Amino acid sequence: MTQSASVSCVAARNSAVEVREHPNGVLPSVRRLHFVCPLCHSELAVSETSYHCEDCGKTFNVHAGIPDFRVFPDPYLDLREDRDRTEIVLAGLEKYDLKGLLDHYWKYSDITPENLRSKFVQSALRGEERARLAVETLKSKVARPSGGTRILEIGSGTGNFLAAAIGECDVIVGTDIAMRWLHVSRRRFMDMGISPPPLVCCCAEHLPFADGAFDVLAATSTLEFVSDQRKVLSEAFRVLSAEGTVYLNTLNRYSLAMDPYSHLWGVGFVPRRWQSKYVYWRNRSIYKARLLSFNELKRSTRSLFGSPEIALPDISPDILRQFSRFRQMQIRIYRSLKNIRPFSSVLRYFGPGWEVLLKKGRL
Repeated sequence: MTQSASVSCVAARNSAVEVREHPNGVLPSVRRLHFVCPLCHSELAVSETSYHCEDCGKTFNVHAGIPDFRVFPDPYLDLREDRDRTEIVLAGLEKYDLKGLLDHYWKYSDITPENLRSKFVQSALRGEERARLAVETLKSKVARPSGGTRILEIGSGTGNFLAAAIGECDVIVGTDIAMRWLHVSRRRFMDMGISPPPLVCCCAEHLPFADGAFDVLAATSTLEFVSDQRKVLSEAFRVLSAEGTVYLNTLNRYSLAMDPYSHLWGVGFVPRRWQSKYVYWRNRSIYKARLLSFNELKRSTRSLFGSPEIALPDISPDILRQFSRFRQMQIRIYRSLKNIRPFSSVLRYFGPGWEVLLKKGRL
């Protein structure tokens, strides 16, 4: 067959077959995205129901509109358990508002003690106010690219950062390793009366996006839960544009404040290999967090991003009012001391956590 005849055959075949970019049923906002294989970053073939990497031989399905590019499960539930919990969420998605859906979900969480469930619900509901502070930090610290800002959040959870940032950028994408939380976050947007932004289920260590696809990568209370923190930072570096920025909001291992994941004091001072056993002994809850110290944070980020810009986080008056009087007193003392130089230096090592900016072009 001649070359011209071969080209004609290919053209005829392409004209007769629909070229798919996404499977049927994905959320409308997801159709604006371009995905690559999370393992090898090759282009994906697309069928009616899934994405497929011919190089890796992996197939990635869609669950109730959200693509599932996970290559391993989250730390708390395996894939089957996550699927079962997701069905519980979907069954309540149209019945409840966000608070009602969270209450409904936590009733089925046998790994969470009852006395902690209401605390986790309240934390999720307060999250949007906390996220507004993060968005303000990004607006003041990150220059807006001429082509518009593209933000990727890893560990988007119940959608608080997405909700706060959705009107402040041109493209924003939420990702999480737990499918159940992505569907919970849809309820937040339903309560706001808006369509959800693109939501993608994937591992932060293996992102299904091309090199340089985003200008900002945000991770709030996420780095402490990933399986490989250095790999996550490496992936962040890969998917960022040439002058891209990583925003991290993460807790301090050696904080003198109560650990918000276990609601216990001093967990970070326990050797890491004993922390989960210690927390289970104290309150029968599962503890999977791996918090970093100030020095560990600097070492983890320098090889890729150079010197990090680290600041002590603030707490808004709206959030402050939601705590007990004793906690309000503690927070007011912290807010006062963090602006006084000798104390701020100490709080870097023993404060509750940090806001961190990493610049890709800084090396």
